[in-house]
Amino acid sequence: MKKTFLIPALALLVVSIGCRAKKPVSVDPSEKGSDKKMYENAMKYLTKDPEKARLLFKEIGQLYPDSIFANKAKLGIGDSYFKERDSSSLVMAAAEYQEYVSLYPYSPDAVYAKFQIGMCYFKQVRKPERDQTHTFTAIKAFEGVIQQYPETPEAGEARKKIDDLRQILGKHYFQIGYYNFLMKSYDGAIARFKQVMDEYPDFKGNDRLLYYTGRAYAGKGDRESALSFFQRLIGSQPKSKFAAKAQRWIQKLNRLAEKEKKSPAAAEK
Repeated sequence: MKKTFLIPALALLVVSIGCRAKKPVSVDPSEKGSDKKMYENAMKYLTKDPEKARLLFKEIGQLYPDSIFANKAKLGIGDSYFKERDSSSLVMAAAEYQEYVSLYPYSPDAVYAKFQIGMCYFKQVRKPERDQTHTFTAIKAFEGVIQQYPETPEAGEARKKIDDLRQILGKHYFQIGYYNFLMKSYDGAIARFKQVMDEYPDFKGNDRLLYYTGRAYAGKGDRESALSFFQRLIGSQPKSKFAAKAQRWIQKLNRLAEKEKKSPAAAEK
């Protein structure tokens, strides 16, 4: 019987210790007062203690609902979640920012809130080899900033973020293609490589992309297409290390062509 209750008892002990480890956050009465004073106190806590700042922001909304600081406090609640940076907090932050935009669409701070929605997803973007759902969502959010507030500094920043996110997507699809290449699934590799070329023409790994596209065509025996991509690489980025590799492959393919002309059977061997 003792063994039966040992594990549940330990689990309860761990939970109990975990609950006690995190002290409840409260607002000192001395930090309350006018809407302005409470807002200023909340801003002081925003970075070092986001949860305490959030409590003060909420107090402002409850005690002074018609104050200009209640408007600012609503935005502060979103900022307090954003400062915590974990995934669940970023989800809450995005919801708060979205609610702010819905409630105060003509506020001077609406563009900031709109931009921050994109940042909430940007902070959750995963590495190129992982799922890219947050990447697409972040791009859509930043595009919303550009559409609604095209002449603002936030729109300029949104464009930069979109450029960064598009590079991640380009790497994502290139890596899928490269994996297919390694597995000798050349048609699958070529399809992904061409997707990068078509959808992400500003991809910074373009030399690598052209090289492995040529290699994939060479792998499936399409010498003419392979030579085309190798030559395209050499012409566009002659100083790239992949250009040197492409040149060697051109020489190799040309030698094979010469062998075939002289003796098709020997070339096959």
